[in-house]
Amino acid sequence: MRSTLILSSLVFGLAAASPLHRRQELYLDDYEDAVAAGAGSAAVAPVGDSIPEEVVSYNPTAVASDIVAAITTVLPASATADAAGSVITANAKRDAVVCTTRTFNGPQVTAPADSAAAFQAYQGFTDAATNAAKAYNIPKGYALVPGYENLKASAQDPSYLTYVSSRLTSYDTAQCAALCDAMAGCTSFVTYFERVPLLISPITQTPDKNVCPATDASASATLIKCAFYGLPIRVETATNVGQYQGSFHVVIAGANAYTRSSGPSVDGYEGPVAFGNATINAPAPVIEHGYLRTQTFGSNVPFDVSLCAASCEAQTQYNAKHGTFGGQACVFFNAYVLYKNGANGVFTCAYYGTPYGVSWAKNKGQKDGSGNVFTIGSSFGYYADGHYVE
Repeated sequence: MRSTLILSSLVFGLAAASPLHRRQELYLDDYEDAVAAGAGSAAVAPVGDSIPEEVVSYNPTAVASDIVAAITTVLPASATADAAGSVITANAKRDAVVCTTRTFNGPQVTAPADSAAAFQAYQGFTDAATNAAKAYNIPKGYALVPGYENLKASAQDPSYLTYVSSRLTSYDTAQCAALCDAMAGCTSFVTYFERVPLLISPITQTPDKNVCPATDASASATLIKCAFYGLPIRVETATNVGQYQGSFHVVIAGANAYTRSSGPSVDGYEGPVAFGNATINAPAPVIEHGYLRTQTFGSNVPFDVSLCAASCEAQTQYNAKHGTFGGQACVFFNAYVLYKNGANGVFTCAYYGTPYGVSWAKNKGQKDGSGNVFTIGSSFGYYADGHYVE
């Protein structure tokens, strides 16, 4: 697993429509670039406590600023923006290392053995996850991700933000939801139990290979964790099954994933209006019916509709100044996640000078020339104040 938190907030092709388009297509040209932009991100929560918790480098203000600058200085059809996040790292001098017992917040599993198999079979973890998946225990404003209940894996996704452990005293999804609510760009979280070595270096918070090496016979401890993500999590992302530290097997148990059940709100816009798994399919020719452009963000950029709102408003100003798109204002945008073959979601927004209601949300995806299937998820509509339509 990678333990470096890197969030490069890239924004790609603001593709405008041609008047020759007979129907509104999904703009797929920038999809691969958007996925590649998130490839260097920390896709999973690190093992143990090897880096500081809650280091979140996503800065919506900086990204929005670049979006506005791109639109107001370059033609919308080719505008791009780039804003790199920052990382806090700690370098410690390693002199005489004396190992210590790590702080942990979950029950130690030592019977019938202190082993990875016993840990993953522990009934207490199953009971906690099963109970947390019951309808009356699901945090308000969230939904249990279908199929992501009591798994032995956390999520691996480029939109990973950060994790918490030391602040948790129990397997508490309500507390994790509250932390997600307070976190910029957070859309989903996974709660789980992690088996880690008990003895660690107090400097690195990991085992020391010279003084207290991690072996298959090392005593274990249990960490309860919540990992947070900027995009809606799917069960297909449950691929972080742990790793080895030395010959000690770090494993995961009782993993449940939750994602927001509605889109976030944004000042100056009515909504969100849920469009399900479809985007707007404006009437042809789309450029004559209010379609302006589509914007694809890097796969590690969270589902943050404030970015779309800033871009929409900048488009209005640009159109008014330059007469682009007949000078019409951007009054509506459709925010959604675009998936390729069911995976690798990227945050996308389509912008319009004409508002469209849910009856126009009929585009559920399409295939490219190579047979790849592109589908839609978490689609919501936002209307500039005074422009809402049914």
